[in-house]
Amino acid sequence: MAFSESDVPQFDTVFGRNLLAEAPDFVATPILVVTMDDLWPMFRDVLPDAKVYFVESMERARLEADLDVAADVRSIVGLGGGQAIDAAKYFAWRAGKPLFQFPTSLSVDAVFGHRAGVREDSLVRYVGWAVPESVYIDLDIIESAPRQLNLGGLGDVFCFITGVMDWRYATAKGKCEAKWPYDESLAAISLAKAQAALDAMDDIRALNDRGVAVMVDALRWGGASYHAAGWNPRHIEGVEHFIFYALEAGTGRKFLHGQAVCLGLVLGCMMHDQRADEMLAAVHSVGIDIRPEAMAISWDDVGRAMKTLRAFVREEKLAYGIAHDFEVTDAFLETARAKIEGAYGPWTQ
Repeated sequence: MAFSESDVPQFDTVFGRNLLAEAPDFVATPILVVTMDDLWPMFRDVLPDAKVYFVESMERARLEADLDVAADVRSIVGLGGGQAIDAAKYFAWRAGKPLFQFPTSLSVDAVFGHRAGVREDSLVRYVGWAVPESVYIDLDIIESAPRQLNLGGLGDVFCFITGVMDWRYATAKGKCEAKWPYDESLAAISLAKAQAALDAMDDIRALNDRGVAVMVDALRWGGASYHAAGWNPRHIEGVEHFIFYALEAGTGRKFLHGQAVCLGLVLGCMMHDQRADEMLAAVHSVGIDIRPEAMAISWDDVGRAMKTLRAFVREEKLAYGIAHDFEVTDAFLETARAKIEGAYGPWTQ
């Protein structure tokens, strides 16, 4: 079927300032705030009577073990980045409580997704169903977040580009899933959202109101269209996320989502032999450092993950794409390192 943007229901989203301070006047009490322990000191005076859950793990077994925390509350507030937002969704789904989401940065598109990204044996699984009463983009809070977190959200925007590359590749190979046949209307909207971000890079770099609005518009599309297209992720993610997953699995480390995804974006574009220099220039221009050392890993770690990527995507039954066929050689890795260090310089810290 042909999709238009108006066919895709998107979460109610409110932009404004001092929004969190209004929460006690419209969120039914008692309130459970799901957040991170390092964030709470900045906000506890705003919600002094709330019950608080600090996310320590996104392992599904741990969240299930902690489910009783939501038993005696009437509402759940997600306050934080991807982990807090996803844990809030999980608790709201399992406990059947209304949900209000207050992202503290634009680091990921999790706040606009219906499912929660949990871990099962350290691998990402998207489960559940939670539609917030509203998503509140409190500009005071967003502006106070570290730039690296906000700008990292571009990873979940530019991944539309490599997602469509993978979808077209699978279709050309005759290996696209029958349930997700290639749809040019979906692909075109995703590519237009990514292009809108590329066209607004000065505003995004400044994180002014227009830059925030452009990013939020794209992130909303990612979450909403995943569901509206029948849980079809093809037009919104692909090889770049698979590289991220392989890095996590291979190193046992957790990364800033956008940073690792942007590394995967550049490597994935190189695998497709399309737009790699453009994506590298865009990521570099806003200061997202995708050198492995900036993520506390090495080029050897990246090399191992990339050389096992083909086996990894097959074992994990990830959507067919370039990663299923591409042979990562030492020459490819040397070229990637030279390209990335050519933009950022070699690591000297």
